[in-house]
Amino acid sequence: KMTTTLMRWRPDLEAASTLYEEAGIKLRAQGRKQEAMIAFEKSAEANEGTSNEWHAGKHFEVCAGLARDVGTPAEVAAYAERACAAYCTAGRAQTGAEALGRCAKMIDEKDGDAAVHLFLRACEMLEDEDKHVYVADYYRAAGAVRMRQEKFTEAAEVMMKLGAACDVSDSKQTQCKAYLSAVIALLYGGNGVDAQATYSDCSEVANFQSTEEQKTAYALLGAYRDADVDAVRAAVSSSACVGFLEAVFARAAKKLPLPGHHMKEMSMQMGGAGGVMSAGESFLGESDGA
Repeated sequence: KMTTTLMRWRPDLEAASTLYEEAGIKLRAQGRKQEAMIAFEKSAEANEGTSNEWHAGKHFEVCAGLARDVGTPAEVAAYAERACAAYCTAGRAQTGAEALGRCAKMIDEKDGDAAVHLFLRACEMLEDEDKHVYVADYYRAAGAVRMRQEKFTEAAEVMMKLGAACDVSDSKQTQCKAYLSAVIALLYGGNGVDAQATYSDCSEVANFQSTEEQKTAYALLGAYRDADVDAVRAAVSSSACVGFLEAVFARAAKKLPLPGHHMKEMSMQMGGAGGVMSAGESFLGESDGA
């Protein structure tokens, strides 16, 4: 539809956005999702043209949901970014971040890297808005994806970021779980040295000190330093907090130590029995703790 002015014809974008939306709804009901996606995209763009950014964001999110079914993860991510930008232009940055998180969940099994990017972008936006209290679900989701991808160091990094955010929002329980999860992720990946260093960093945080999570992490690291398989299992089975971690980290803890873990080698690297305790010291007598 065109409307006139004294000088020229111009498109009636408001009417167009409504018509495209109605078409998208009918096409979606008929199962013609590809065409529906195009119609909703056009409706969103028409809304942008009339500075109705809120509705543009909503329709770009609808496009993302349709792209999950008939498109690619890259298309879902692209629509998510467009929805987020529209919400931000409307002055609703938190809604934009939440849109990224919702869309990330649509693709976390198909394209983990793209999903993690969206999850972490959502966290960054919320933190920029001083809304650290809302980031936990997105960090946990990103950490779970990294664990499924067997990117254990990155999983630990994500959980450490969650811990830092919790320090700002004073979410003590979530923070302690995040720090224990980081240690577990690194041990699961066979990286005792970084697990030990991570624990050392976490132990500087007052909220973590003398908690059940801190005691569990300490017991696990001590068992790995001693190359004591039974002690590792006992540290997990006797813990009152492991079962309350995000499921992927709880499962990982219950599998420790993995059959592929070279316990004696990890012990030596961590400065435990059978390794060099400090510079200038001799090797200790070897024990067959593995």
